[in-house]
Amino acid sequence: MRSKRRSQGILFSKSLFLSLFFVVAACPAMGQANNGIRAHLEGNDLYLSVEQEILDKPILFVRHGVGQHQAIWYKQNNRLVLAIHPIQSNAGIVIPVNQNYKTESLILGRFPIIRTEEFIESNDSYVIEATDLFLGYNIKWFKGYSEKPLVAGQARIIEVIHHYQETIVRTNRMTSWDGSWSNENIDFSFYSLPKDPMESRQFDHRMGFSTEDIMESNPRIGSIMRWRLEKKHVDREISEPIKPITFYFDPEIPQKWKPYIRAGILEWQKPFEAAGFKNAIVVKDFPKQLSVGNLNSMNYSVVRWKNFDGIRGSEEKSGSTVRKYVDFRTGEILKADIILGSSLQSLWVEYFIRCAPLDRRARQFPFQDDLIGELIQSLTSHEAGHAFGLRDGNYGEYSYPFNKMRDKQWLTEMGHTPSIMNYARHNYIVQPEDSVPPSLLIQKVGPMDIYQIKWGYNPLNEIDITKEQVIQLERWILEQDSIPWYRFNTGFSGTIGPDTTNEVVDNDDPLNSTALGLKNIKRVLEFLPDFNRGQPDNILLEQLYDRTINFWFNQMSHVLSLIGGYCVQYKSGEQLGGVFSPVDAELQIKAIEFLTNYALNVPEWLANPEILNRIQYSNSHDKLIDLQLQVLFGILNPSRMKRLERMELKPSHKNLLNEILGKLRIGLFKELKGDEIYIEGRRQNLQKAYIDLILQAFKDDLNYEVPLFSNNRNSNNEYIKSLFYFEMKLLCGDITDNLFKVNRNDIQAHLNLCLLKINNLHPLQTQ
Repeated sequence: MRSKRRSQGILFSKSLFLSLFFVVAACPAMGQANNGIRAHLEGNDLYLSVEQEILDKPILFVRHGVGQHQAIWYKQNNRLVLAIHPIQSNAGIVIPVNQNYKTESLILGRFPIIRTEEFIESNDSYVIEATDLFLGYNIKWFKGYSEKPLVAGQARIIEVIHHYQETIVRTNRMTSWDGSWSNENIDFSFYSLPKDPMESRQFDHRMGFSTEDIMESNPRIGSIMRWRLEKKHVDREISEPIKPITFYFDPEIPQKWKPYIRAGILEWQKPFEAAGFKNAIVVKDFPKQLSVGNLNSMNYSVVRWKNFDGIRGSEEKSGSTVRKYVDFRTGEILKADIILGSSLQSLWVEYFIRCAPLDRRARQFPFQDDLIGELIQSLTSHEAGHAFGLRDGNYGEYSYPFNKMRDKQWLTEMGHTPSIMNYARHNYIVQPEDSVPPSLLIQKVGPMDIYQIKWGYNPLNEIDITKEQVIQLERWILEQDSIPWYRFNTGFSGTIGPDTTNEVVDNDDPLNSTALGLKNIKRVLEFLPDFNRGQPDNILLEQLYDRTINFWFNQMSHVLSLIGGYCVQYKSGEQLGGVFSPVDAELQIKAIEFLTNYALNVPEWLANPEILNRIQYSNSHDKLIDLQLQVLFGILNPSRMKRLERMELKPSHKNLLNEILGKLRIGLFKELKGDEIYIEGRRQNLQKAYIDLILQAFKDDLNYEVPLFSNNRNSNNEYIKSLFYFEMKLLCGDITDNLFKVNRNDIQAHLNLCLLKINNLHPLQTQ
C-alpha cells in the first residue's frame, strides 16, 4: 500500500505544503539548515524541500558511523535525482565512484517532485517524499560494504534536526544477522561543503598522513587529510588559529576520566606549536542545551565513550578508533569522532605484562585510578593522532638508540619511542635497578609526531609561490636522511625487517633489548600468584599467563625480524640509493643463535612455571610449544628464504642463507654433541617439526601441482630446496654417528623416527 501511495504522489493540499515549510523556516526551535535542504516528518513519512540553487552542486551525504558520499541533487523531468559523481580532487586526479575505478555517476535515488507550483515559485524549492532514502535503500557506503537485512515493518524515522549548514535525519531499524536481531539507531546528514575549498597539501608516501580518500589504502597521488587551520596573525611565527580544532566530551564519559582524555588530546599542542599554531586544540563539554541526537552533527567532533567494562564476555575487548568525515576535493577534515572502545582491562593487562616489575602500582588489583587514567591518556593520544590525519604505521622506532632506553634524561626529552602512532607500547626494557619514574614508561607524543604535524600543517605563509612551497616541504622530508627516526613506513604484507614490527619497543639493538625484556617477563610470571590472590577463581591468572606468553612471542618475533630482514627508507625518484637495505649479515647470524638458545630451547621458569598447576592439567594444549612452532615456521618461511637468497647477491652477505640454515640445524640438535644424549619431550616435538617443515618444501610441487621451477612466494624454489636437502643429509649423518651414545629407548626411538622421516626424501630426488 505504501509504495502504491507514493507512486501516485502524496495527496496533500497546496496550503498544507505552504504552511508546513514556512513554519519550519520561521520557527527558531526547528532551526534553519542553511544548506538548501529542509526536512519535515509527518508520521513516518519524511519530506524534503530542496532549493533550486543547490542543484548540480556537491553536498556531503553522510551515514554517521559508516561512511560518506559526495553527492549532487539534479532535476530530471519531474523528478529530483540524488547521485554520486566522480570527484575532481585538488591533487589533480579523479576519485572514482565507489572505488570501482569507473567514471560514470551512480544514482542513489529518484524522487517524484510533488506538484506545488506556487510553493516552488515563492521559495525556489522542490518538495519530495524521501522516506525510502533513509529506510529502504541499500546504499553501498564503501567497497565491500554489506547492509544487514532489515526486519520488515520495523524501521522508522525518529526525528529531523536542523543545524548550521546541515540537515540530520535520525532513524531506528531492526536488523537480522547470523540468527540474531538487534535495534540500531542510524543517523544521516546532508551537509554543505565549504564554498571556499581549503588549500590542499600534496600527499607524499614518505610521510605518515592519510589521503583525502578514506578507503584508499595504497595511494600514489592525492591530498593529505588535515584540518583547516588558519592563523589569526599571519605575520607572526606562532599565532592562535582563527578556528581551533574543537572536541566535545560525550556526556556518557565518566567525570573522573575527563582530565586524562583532555590531557591525551592536548599532548598534540606542542606539535601544532612547531607548525606555527598556539592553542590549536580545544576540548570542552558537549553543550547541555542540545539533545543526545545532536552528537552526530557534522558541526561537532565528539570523544565517544564506547567502553565495554562490566559487560560479560567483553572484559578484554579492545577497539578504539576514529571516524573522520572529509572534503574529498581538498582533504579537509570536517569532523572527527574519537571512539574510546577499549575496555579498561585490555589497557591494564597490556601495562601489567610489560611494566609490573617497574611500577608498584601495577602489582595491585584493581589498578589505582591514577594509573588507569594515564593509560586512557596514552590511548586517547594515539587516537587523536588519527583525528589529525595521521595513520598507523612504523615511525622510525628501529633507529632509536638502545643505550638510551634506560636513560632518564633521554626518556624525559625524547621518550622511549619516536611516535605515539606506532605500536611500540610501553617501555619494558627498563630494569628495576634503573629507578626510572613510571611516568616515563608510558607511550606519549614524541619528536616524530612533532615532525609530522609541522610538515602537514605549517601554513608556509611567507611563501606565496607553489613551487617554493614544494621545495620547502621536500627540504623537511630530506631531514630523514640524517635523522633516521623521522623515517616512516606503512608496513608490508608480512614483517620484512626490524622496522616493521609491532608490540615491542623497537630500537637499534633488538638482541640486547629482548634479553632485558626476558628478565622482566620472568619477574612478571613470579608476580602472577600474588596478583591473583583475592580472586574467586583462576580465570584472571590464566588470562594473564596467556597474554604474558604472547608477549614473549612478540619479543622473539622481534629478533626473528632480523633474519632475512631489511631496513626501509622510502625515497622519491630524485633520491639516490636503495629503499631496502639488508640487515648486517653478522647480526643475522647472532639472531639465529639467539633464537635457538632462547626461543627453541626455553628455560624451566618459562616452560613450566608453578602457576601451571593451577590452570592446566594436561599437555593437550601447550600454548608455549604452539608459539615455539610458530617461531620455527617463521624461520623457514618461504618468503624469508627468498629474501635471504636475494641478499646473497651482495658480497657482504654471500652464503648467508647456507650459514643460517646450518646454525639452525646445529642449534636444534645440539643434544647430539653431548657425551650422553638426552632430549626432553618439548625439544623432540620441535626437532620433528623442523624435519617435517623441510620435507614439506619438497612435497609442495606434488601436493599443490606447482610447476617444478615455480617462483610462487608460498613455495620454495630449487636453490632453496637444494640447501634444505644438504641440511637433511648432514643431519642424517649427525644422528647416525651419535646413536651409540643413546641409553634410553624413547630417545633412540625418537632419533630413528627422525631418520625415517629424512629417508623419505630419497624417492623424490630421482623425480
